[in-house]
Amino acid sequence: MLDRRVAVEGRIGTGYRQRLLSGDASVIYMWLSETLNQSMQAPITRGIARVIGEALGEHYFSHRVIEARCAESGIRTDPPDGMNCSDKLTYLITEEAKARPAEIASIVGQLLQEYMDGESYRCPGGKEKIHRVLGDNGLAYVQGGFIHGAGTSMPTRSLDEMLRQRSLPEIEKEFQRALESVEKDPPAAITAACAILESFCRVYLQQAGITPPGDQTAKSLWKVVADHLGLAPSLASDEGMKRIFSGFFSVVEGVSLLRNHDSSAHGREARPYLILPRHARLAVHAAHTLVFFGLETWSSSPSSPPPFQ
Repeated sequence: MLDRRVAVEGRIGTGYRQRLLSGDASVIYMWLSETLNQSMQAPITRGIARVIGEALGEHYFSHRVIEARCAESGIRTDPPDGMNCSDKLTYLITEEAKARPAEIASIVGQLLQEYMDGESYRCPGGKEKIHRVLGDNGLAYVQGGFIHGAGTSMPTRSLDEMLRQRSLPEIEKEFQRALESVEKDPPAAITAACAILESFCRVYLQQAGITPPGDQTAKSLWKVVADHLGLAPSLASDEGMKRIFSGFFSVVEGVSLLRNHDSSAHGREARPYLILPRHARLAVHAAHTLVFFGLETWSSSPSSPPPFQ
């Protein structure tokens, strides 16, 4: 944070530090805006561009097809003559990242979608290389043409990796739906956030051979799962963990209430307030944190059935 503050200070004048510490609202707003804008942009480095360029260049192996895919993805840069397919793509992605840093994640996501979501016979190993280089840079490709980066929580990125490595289609479906809807349809994202909680609980109860409760709400399902996994507040001996486990119940209940009040699952007639992307993002990240911790606990619990069968 200090480095970021010094960088901003250099742009707005030497009195910045004193004005920030004195509580000047306009400077605090500028600092917060700068920090949030930087954190929510997904940086596509030249190294990432090179790996993507090599994979797509080998996959398409046609200048005409590559130029068409670039145009469809919104790339505006014109490449120099004489480049091979891989170098051309690397150049285009790198230049677009410099010119349009706030849009490059969306552009690259669209460029990758056909290759990443379909079958690849020419470059089958390219997908794993792309996943790896994105992960090394704090980014992740999500089915449907989405690149999630610094604006995506660590539990979300970790959960995405876990679901890709395992076979949990019911949970993965809701995970994808939540991420795809945060910006374009926040109420639908909240519905998906609640659904991923419910899906995790149902999958666990089914594999553990536990009869689900008659009340199939997320709150009732989580209570049974938490008791069986040892995540109920009453089972915690440490006061700190007891409070965190209590918070899990608050998360489940809060996400459920948001879904019930204003979401695609229950209509949108009565709106106590407008659901914005930031509200949806909060609900999605909270749900993903809980589900990821639940999956980790499940994996390490000797008394539970092994997950991901």
